[in-house]
Amino acid sequence: MFDDVFQYNTNIKIASGKLLLSEPLLQDESFQRSVVYVCHHDINESIGFIINKKADADLSQLIPALENSPFPLYIGGPVGLESINMIHNVPALIGGEEIADGIYWGGSLEKAIDGIVNGDIVPTNCKMFIGYSGWGKGQLQSELDVNSWLVSDASLELVFKTDADTLWKKSIAALGQQFNTLLHMPTNPALN
Repeated sequence: MFDDVFQYNTNIKIASGKLLLSEPLLQDESFQRSVVYVCHHDINESIGFIINKKADADLSQLIPALENSPFPLYIGGPVGLESINMIHNVPALIGGEEIADGIYWGGSLEKAIDGIVNGDIVPTNCKMFIGYSGWGKGQLQSELDVNSWLVSDASLELVFKTDADTLWKKSIAALGQQFNTLLHMPTNPALN
């Protein structure tokens, strides 16, 4: 019934700095209606962070120094849930490696904490994650080949300034009118 729906292709190649948008019926709880910012992609592996799945806790519950400075925390993916990672656009404050278009990965967590406390680092210029999304050699390409993901361009607006609850829909809508059908699909077709 839905076979032709998932023949959508953005014709954008997967690369560092791109977004992965899960197809609307993906039932994997980790990635359902997710938007993943890809920080690293090569022939051997791909690494990214789900940028629209907020954790139940905020960063202050992991870092006591932030008890008076609540800061959103995201679940970056199902791998390495004991790690804290960040993407941001404030390299002058905390360093990091530029991925694409002014978006940086990593840097000094200590400087980030200081920046949060003094108000220089805010949720619209930095996202913090527990865990990450990772794919081994050929794994992500296999998922792309069966249309589990759409590849999209990223922007500072989508990555940092769009509400997590609406990010998937806004990212799909940004692809153009030909993708609007996807916006109206239920998460579970049995409930339709």
